[in-house]
Amino acid sequence: MMIFKITICIVIFILLMIIFMSIVEGKIRSRQNEKVMWRIEQMDKRDKVVTRTGGLAHDRNRTYSEIQKQNEQKK
Repeated sequence: MMIFKITICIVIFILLMIIFMSIVEGKIRSRQNEKVMWRIEQMDKRDKVVTRTGGLAHDRNRTYSEIQKQNEQKK
């Protein structure tokens, strides 16, 4: 009878540990997913930078002298 009680206590302890660890693991995963989503949102905001010459993508396709000429025309 004593061995049966000890075995049941060990099984209950193991089951409680499995439940506890799955809850902790779920919370860790949700925080990591939130961080990833936040970083993706921040990347979208960072890519939408606008400069005086029409944006970063527009600047990459032109030379520095062309950009300077356009700036002088605006003045």
